[in-house]
Amino acid sequence: MEALAQRVDDAIRLFKDRWPILKASRRFLERRAKTLSELPSNLLPELRRVREKSLRDLDESLRRLRESVERMGGEFYVAGDSAEAREIVLGICRRLGVRRVVKSKSMTSEEVGINQALEENGVEVLETDLGERIIQLLGDRPAHILAPAIHKTREEIASLFSRTMGEHIPPDPQRIVEAVRRSMRRKYLEADMTITGANIIIAETGAAVILTNEGNDRLALAHTPIHLIIAGVEKIVPTVKDALKIIRVLARSATGQRLSSYVSLIAPENPIDGSGRRRKTVFVLVDNGRMDALSDKEVSEALLCIRCSACLHVCPTYNMVGGHVFGKTYTGPMGIPWTLITEGLDDLEFAQLCYTCGLCREACPVDIDLPYINSVVKYRHGGRHGFPALNKWMARYEAMAKAGSTLSPIINPLLGWKPFRKFLEKVVGVDSRRPLPRFSRRHLGRRIGEMGEGRLGKIALFTDSLIYYSYPEIGEAMAKLLAEAGYRVVLPPQRSSGMPLIQYGFLDKARRIAEENIQILHKLVEQGYLIVALEPTAAYCLTEVYPKLCPGTETLKVAENTLHYFQLILENWPEFQPSLRNLDGMRLHYHLPCHSRGGKIYVREVLERLGARVSYMDLGCCGMAGTWGMKRDGHGYDLSIEIGRWMARQYEKAGSDTLTTESTVCALQFRHLSSMKVLHPIEVIYPGGLGR
Repeated sequence: MEALAQRVDDAIRLFKDRWPILKASRRFLERRAKTLSELPSNLLPELRRVREKSLRDLDESLRRLRESVERMGGEFYVAGDSAEAREIVLGICRRLGVRRVVKSKSMTSEEVGINQALEENGVEVLETDLGERIIQLLGDRPAHILAPAIHKTREEIASLFSRTMGEHIPPDPQRIVEAVRRSMRRKYLEADMTITGANIIIAETGAAVILTNEGNDRLALAHTPIHLIIAGVEKIVPTVKDALKIIRVLARSATGQRLSSYVSLIAPENPIDGSGRRRKTVFVLVDNGRMDALSDKEVSEALLCIRCSACLHVCPTYNMVGGHVFGKTYTGPMGIPWTLITEGLDDLEFAQLCYTCGLCREACPVDIDLPYINSVVKYRHGGRHGFPALNKWMARYEAMAKAGSTLSPIINPLLGWKPFRKFLEKVVGVDSRRPLPRFSRRHLGRRIGEMGEGRLGKIALFTDSLIYYSYPEIGEAMAKLLAEAGYRVVLPPQRSSGMPLIQYGFLDKARRIAEENIQILHKLVEQGYLIVALEPTAAYCLTEVYPKLCPGTETLKVAENTLHYFQLILENWPEFQPSLRNLDGMRLHYHLPCHSRGGKIYVREVLERLGARVSYMDLGCCGMAGTWGMKRDGHGYDLSIEIGRWMARQYEKAGSDTLTTESTVCALQFRHLSSMKVLHPIEVIYPGGLGR
């Protein structure tokens, strides 16, 4: 873990205040939002069904694809692992006398190490995509699956090509491209073979579908007599119709384009030019763990991935440190399960950089539950290699919060004493620079028993440790408002949601907590209670995570009867409105917590109905992530602060001096990093609540 922390620190220092990856991602996301909104609402669910069916039918599709390719005179191979893939490609080169290869980007060839194998055996390899060529000259590996040199500035790139070409090339993108184009042109004409990947492979026709913005694959194939396609077996779809659905979404989700500049459907033995010469086509499809992953219920969903990289663009930690820290061959959130699938458990320390914010799932066009899958990977990695000691301490958060509440007259003064904070940092791992909330001796369980007469119904509150032990006045105000509206309100005995355990991969412990909470809450649901979550993360756990941790009818029934607090207000507006404050003229920034995503933005709508002028910018995650942002190492507090610092700066630039968010952990981050006044929405809307 120390090595990972050091790499994170190095990346933070390298990118500090420049944020090149984040800025590139923001440009992608702005275009993406516009072009995806143009699609019919049923297309993305249909795309997921296409991918699911393709994986179910994979054995049959492999058989059909082999028949299609061989019927047209092509060659067809399936490699069981990386070593076999390299041997197949080397064997083909020896048999066909290949000495020079031009390549158009293929992550699968990167995965199995084709370039190094060819070069070690005397075959010259030229990457023709500009980003891949930069990486090749640097002797590096891609930092992004679509934009491999996203972490490099134009000045660095110009300097690299000036050195390698022996001429001065200014840091102007057009001049750089012109110089590279001139230097590569002769190589295309001299090459014996083109190697490409494939975005999609169509079983019924034997065609490989390649989407690019540079068109280098077409230029290469116009001259070389051999085309070798290397791709993962999961890229196969049964029909052209299936492929077209992926094409319609892929570029929009990846770069915000309606369609890539070049979309090529390349069938075996196509003519090379007008002379009648025909190109030889060779398919090398790679298993390398994919077929085993198909039968792994907790991981198989990752195989639905269409490699659009949307999850990288929204990932807070990836955007701060890049793929050389957060990933191996495959980077970012999707890189965690794909490293497990293709390389196993031994080199997955970087999985700790996923703190389960959930933005990747929201961005994924096929709705892969990457946050949960990545927790599974951390669970398995920890089971084999041991869990980080710091995470073990953080897993005791609930016991520490309970003790802090019990001993609050002693603990609270100590939290402001630097020697004690240094002691906590050394022994427990809580960074001494992070301001901590104080504990309340009168925790929420001592403030709420039952209240309200129940004219509108019965509500059981489910909260989390921070409101329960540190901000019970917020929970109490929320309960009072429900009672005033006409509900019978109870706070049943409960554990915390278990989110930190889920974050760190302690899934056995998280499952036990989930089972305890479900047992209590299900009994109340059977008695006609609605479950209302006071914290976004509490609702997320009940509705999204618990059904996977402990599937069953009781869990599903609790999930189906769980509402966000502000969702309940909106859905029963006439009953709540008389108790709420008129906010005419109030100006506020609203920060949307990660676990409040996925539908209506409830708090914003409540505030606007009351007359507030609400400024909302979708900036993603603030980086606090609960206990993760309190950890002392580089991939805890330091990275959390870098994420939050950028976001706080954006809010302050927008000009408001007051920010509201319903997540108490997000509020901690903004109070620490900005000069803005930070309020919980209940403080804003309910005059009878906190008395402030």
